[in-house]
Amino acid sequence: MTLVLDHAIFGNGYGLASPYFDATYHWLVDTSIEERHGRNGRLYNFIGGLGAQLRSFEWFAPPAGTRRVLCGREFVVFQTSRRGLRVDVSWAMTGLPRDLDAANAQIRALGSALGKATPC
Repeated sequence: MTLVLDHAIFGNGYGLASPYFDATYHWLVDTSIEERHGRNGRLYNFIGGLGAQLRSFEWFAPPAGTRRVLCGREFVVFQTSRRGLRVDVSWAMTGLPRDLDAANAQIRALGSALGKATPC
């Protein structure tokens, strides 16, 4: 029901900061509490920065320190901000190496894993 409601409200892209309809959203399930085939996932957008790598829009703000296992990697809340009815949540991957090249390699690997036809 949430996905249908999201598409009805934000389906044109203007509510999700993609005015040119070019944003890609991935349906990911938090596997720390659900099985991978669970239907209770959320839409995430890959932003690929060194601070936060994923972004989601949720109805309620997750508490600080909330952790989710998405695509086989652990993420923690990086930043939240309310935008109208929804909360814009940025997620940071935990356990990134201190070496900049190695950290960038892990972020690129996440981006390519999300871009595949059968994600993670």
